[in-house]
Amino acid sequence: MTRSNGGIWRPLISVDAKGYGAADDRRQAAMQRGLADMLRASAAEVGLRRDEWVCQPGGDGELAILPADEGMVTVLDAYVRVLADRLQEYNDDRIENARLRLRMAVHMGVAAPAANGYSGAGVVVVSRLVGCAAARAAQAAAPEASLVVVLSNSIFQNLVAQRHTRLGPKLFRRIQVEVKEYRDEAWLYVPGHDVHALDLTTPPAGPPTGSTPSAPKPAPTPKPPPAREQAPAREPANRPGPPPARFQQTNVFEDQVTADVIGIKQEYFSG
Repeated sequence: MTRSNGGIWRPLISVDAKGYGAADDRRQAAMQRGLADMLRASAAEVGLRRDEWVCQPGGDGELAILPADEGMVTVLDAYVRVLADRLQEYNDDRIENARLRLRMAVHMGVAAPAANGYSGAGVVVVSRLVGCAAARAAQAAAPEASLVVVLSNSIFQNLVAQRHTRLGPKLFRRIQVEVKEYRDEAWLYVPGHDVHALDLTTPPAGPPTGSTPSAPKPAPTPKPPPAREQAPAREPANRPGPPPARFQQTNVFEDQVTADVIGIKQEYFSG
């Protein structure tokens, strides 16, 4: 195995499930079981040694650090294809909210053991790729897609562009990834879909999940211009004023009391 800067140069795979945070507790538990079973079965089917992978689970996904001699061509040619097929089969009989849709990022770089898992530039890169805006936009643009794959520029240039895999370069779409401090090109692939036809425009941010958008406030009604004040007419100096008004008390409830108001059944409230 090749060591670099105190770490190990390893193949790296990061996966993340769409919609995990919005699911309730039981749905999250089901997604975790489905994810673990799906990754394990797909790796076993194509002959990858998943029991030798160092996996750092994250609830809705995982970071996997593969043995240095694990075949990256097998990962791209077979593992991606089988995982996409298994996900599609898993999702066919499920309603939209119960489907398992994944984003996967593949890179090769430095991964060093650390106090809380693994660190290193390679771990940072693969983590940025799996959560990039273009991958999320591809999932939104292709709602029937069960898997979206992002390759780092180095993986694409060394394996796909040089035709070491069965995946032709035309199946991939160049994207620009800008997440936090990370800036680089990457390559997007959506099994079963024309990635070049997808609208990757990031939708505008809406209200927080579960909130109801507030109605727009009506425009304020313009105030009418103030009326011009007129001087009161002058009364004759010796003219007597009107007599003072007499106070009269009126029963404002007259003829308005009903059976319902005073709580009497209507059958007793009659002549």
